[in-house]
Amino acid sequence: MHQEVDSAAVLARSVVALDLPDGRAPVVGISGFGGSGKSTLAAELAQHLPGSAVVPGDEFLHSRPPIERSEDWGSVDRERLVGQVLEPARRGAARAYQVWDHDTAAPGPWVSLAGATAVLVEGLGLYVPELVGLFDLRVWVDVDLDTATARGMWRDEHEYGNAQADLWTGVWRPNDADFFERYRPDRAAHVLYAPPLRSESGLPGPVSR
Repeated sequence: MHQEVDSAAVLARSVVALDLPDGRAPVVGISGFGGSGKSTLAAELAQHLPGSAVVPGDEFLHSRPPIERSEDWGSVDRERLVGQVLEPARRGAARAYQVWDHDTAAPGPWVSLAGATAVLVEGLGLYVPELVGLFDLRVWVDVDLDTATARGMWRDEHEYGNAQADLWTGVWRPNDADFFERYRPDRAAHVLYAPPLRSESGLPGPVSR
């Protein structure tokens, strides 16, 4: 049965309450459609969990921006995510992961995870069978696909000055729809998070890819 929450503060209490017998830092997944507010939630949650580290899923894409149509978000480099973050964190041995280097279009500099009190991994396509068991708590940002896409498109155009309508309509939204139908990540989640409604040029809720 899902837990439903509507604030990062309540979600933080769920993270703190995790009973991990080995005493290691919890590994939390935060996933949702593009534009649903994953990174917004991760940042807010980190504020309530002193010493925690946010791992952005965008650092684990084979290309940025992703341009590949797929039913399983094949643009996500899950092998590197598992090897650098998830498996070490589950062993209590998380050390560092590589961020994406735009100049070389390849993994580049390393970011330390040493001493993190919680590892918060946010991103697309996280809840596939080979990964679900590597998260101690799985969160789904419960925003419908149409709303999430509209928010993401508005953000890219009005906040970043980088309208990517063709990618949103031709790749990212179809990928999200296919992934959702195939894997039902909402059902894989322990927690459904409903972002608070906020007015933003006519679009409710936080905007984040």
